[in-house]
Amino acid sequence: MRTNTWTRISSLALALVMLLSITAVGTAEGATGADRYHYDETFDVVVAGFGLSGATTVVEAIDIAPDAKVLLLEKMEEAQSGGNSIASGQTVLHVYPDDLDKFSAYMWAMGQPNPIPREWFDWWVEDMTRQPDWIAQVADSVGYWWRPDKNWGDAIMEFPDLPGAQFRSISNSLCKKPDTAMQAGGTYTAFANVVKQLKNVDIRYETPVVALLQDPDTKEIYGVTARDKDGKLFNVRATKGVVLACGGYENNLEMQKDFHGVENVCTTGTPGNTGDGIQMLMEAGAKIWHMRNMTQSGGYWLGIKVPDYPSAFLRQFYFPDGGWIEVDANSERFYNESVYYHKQHMKEYKNGHWIDVPHWRSLPVHFICDESVRQSTTLATVWMGWPISANGYRWSKDNQAEIDAGWIVKADTIEELAAKINRDPEVLKATIDRYNEMVEKGVDDDFGRNPETMAKIDEGPFYAFELTPAVVATTGGARRDTHSRALDWNDNPIPNLYCVGELGSYVSNLYQNGIFLNECITSGRAAAQHIFGVEQHDDYHGNDYVKPLEEDIVAVGGSQSTLKPATDASKKNDGEYVASAQATHGPYTVKCVVKDHQIVSIEIIEGRENMFMTDEQLEEFVNKIITDQTLQVDAIAGATMDSEAIVSAIQLAFSRK
Repeated sequence: MRTNTWTRISSLALALVMLLSITAVGTAEGATGADRYHYDETFDVVVAGFGLSGATTVVEAIDIAPDAKVLLLEKMEEAQSGGNSIASGQTVLHVYPDDLDKFSAYMWAMGQPNPIPREWFDWWVEDMTRQPDWIAQVADSVGYWWRPDKNWGDAIMEFPDLPGAQFRSISNSLCKKPDTAMQAGGTYTAFANVVKQLKNVDIRYETPVVALLQDPDTKEIYGVTARDKDGKLFNVRATKGVVLACGGYENNLEMQKDFHGVENVCTTGTPGNTGDGIQMLMEAGAKIWHMRNMTQSGGYWLGIKVPDYPSAFLRQFYFPDGGWIEVDANSERFYNESVYYHKQHMKEYKNGHWIDVPHWRSLPVHFICDESVRQSTTLATVWMGWPISANGYRWSKDNQAEIDAGWIVKADTIEELAAKINRDPEVLKATIDRYNEMVEKGVDDDFGRNPETMAKIDEGPFYAFELTPAVVATTGGARRDTHSRALDWNDNPIPNLYCVGELGSYVSNLYQNGIFLNECITSGRAAAQHIFGVEQHDDYHGNDYVKPLEEDIVAVGGSQSTLKPATDASKKNDGEYVASAQATHGPYTVKCVVKDHQIVSIEIIEGRENMFMTDEQLEEFVNKIITDQTLQVDAIAGATMDSEAIVSAIQLAFSRK
């Protein structure tokens, strides 16, 4: 008891010392207004956070006012910067201009039952429709472009039954010229490359903003207190405004518990998003919204959290072999595992509403599979997620390195596996037995799983890993107007305080792929335009003062073959072999024709719009297979996922005949 009391006293004393140290740095006795603080430096604008929203704010600010002095403060080291933007799928949604009304109806329906004010909403959707041309100008100035060969209608509609879902659109991203394939981090990198060469922008890494300098009476924001690499606090005067672009609270478990009631959750994005901006906004008196929408808008994804990394890997989306299930706290199956929930950002339709998949309320959850699944594919997604996109981890194609690391548990029997993961052996064995019985029967009586995705779990050894709900983004922050001004509890702007990106997002319930990056750009530009007193415009002058950079491309650190040995077509009977593949944006159907024991044609007969591959890349890959008469060919650079999915589908079709 004495130890606990002493600990509390020590913690209190330490907190007081820290508070006094900040106060000593920040205040000037007897002064009023902005002079009440001592400043170590002065800038026109201070931006906190070097993700896409922060980068966009800086790009627009300098384009409007080339002589303005801007300080960009980033919490993470340079190699780990980029926020959630660099770890995302890079998609920006293009909407066909003539379909604005349909798009508006769709977006309005997604925001129910908690829509934002209509005037703000109308501005938001219209600005998203206008922005692609401006983005193209920025990208061109540093040698980037929209990935060509994309057509209206290519975008995946996540909620096709909602009003207005028929609007024409493109899910697009930026890549470096003359490439046409998706570039990991491409959209963010284009903007970052502009920022890095602006002459009046001072970028400082490992330098988080820790407090806002505010007038206690007028609530005006005068600047910030930041902490440098050596841990020293310093004050910066921002004469025109402070822009908080420091993300959400994905990696703050305390906030996740307080605002969502989640028992255990992690992030699949940057570990730097710990709710710093939300805390500062609350202290400044901002009105907070969207901390808990009807759903976790960006979705509770299926994370594989390992002690070696602060952020999670993502469970594989598509398994060519069906000998796997997931079990809940009772060691029982609890949902239909075969649905591609990532196409709706991890939502399922129940009781007339789209709701979060049930993992977060079913913990602990384990993924269970047998040897055939382990050999068929990587158990983690290899093209996105912070450990891969930012840390360059390469997940082994046979999962053996991860088994050796202890991330995946291995056992010779189901009972032994159960004991190793703290499950009741009898219950887990009964769950597996029932599943296997339904595989034999060809019908999933419990959850309606597609029989084509089911195979017996009977080939030992057996494997398991824990699934932790993983958040890609939060939407909470200050209620903000169309100028990105943070509002107080009376809906009045807090003078000189702006927040952009996911920190106070307009997304109030469901989320359509691409909208977060759209909003980063829209809100960042709005903040810069208001700070410098200009009207909304779509002109960009950056071609006059920036150029393409040599250092660049963020590689996907896991783009290697994940397929088991290819089936020999010479041993297959003549005929048509058809099976489904799963692309990043949805399924497609592959037909392979064998004649005289030779593969003579391969074509995509359905779902071509879901592929990243260009027509030229598809033709090249198909010709490789036909010329060499083997499925064991190298993937097309920049289209690894599609290459492997095509081969997986053909192998699956071959296995059925």
